[in-house]
Amino acid sequence: MALRMTPATSGSAVSRRPAARAFTAVRPVSSRNVASRAATAEAPKATKEWSALVCNSDFFFNDPQNESIAEQLRERVRFYKEQNRDTDFYLVADPKWLDAKFPELGKQVKRPCVALVSTDKTWITFMKLRIDRVLKIDLKDLSDAEVLAAGGEVPDFPAPAKWTAPYARYTPGWWKAFYPPQH
Repeated sequence: MALRMTPATSGSAVSRRPAARAFTAVRPVSSRNVASRAATAEAPKATKEWSALVCNSDFFFNDPQNESIAEQLRERVRFYKEQNRDTDFYLVADPKWLDAKFPELGKQVKRPCVALVSTDKTWITFMKLRIDRVLKIDLKDLSDAEVLAAGGEVPDFPAPAKWTAPYARYTPGWWKAFYPPQH
């Protein structure tokens, strides 16, 4: 904002500031942003582009560092229900496409493994930052059926000898609620 100098009656210069706007929690909306959002929402995608995070199942489900994953997945399901959106993320146990399409990456992952797959690349990037030591893979050339094809089951892991968290451990098998629906 530019300050405007106006002469005062006493002969000295006085700066006048424009009146401050009242605080509001509503962000100003420009018509350009609304139009671009509407165009993005209306434009149907011809094919889904899946992304995945792949890692060892024991690390993903049993490591204390990753104990918030269950909460994040449940929160995402709740959010999708509020928004009336279909689920676009799943857990795929021992994905078939890992060794078939990405053999070099498949050698880097200890078995049994699991993949978190989604069509939301931004969310996958967020989850990659939350979960350390995972491989991020773009599955843009695969069909939905290929992406969701599981090659096995995730075993129930033994409980840690010493549980230090102030709450009870999650029930083994909680992740089965996030498997893709059977076709």
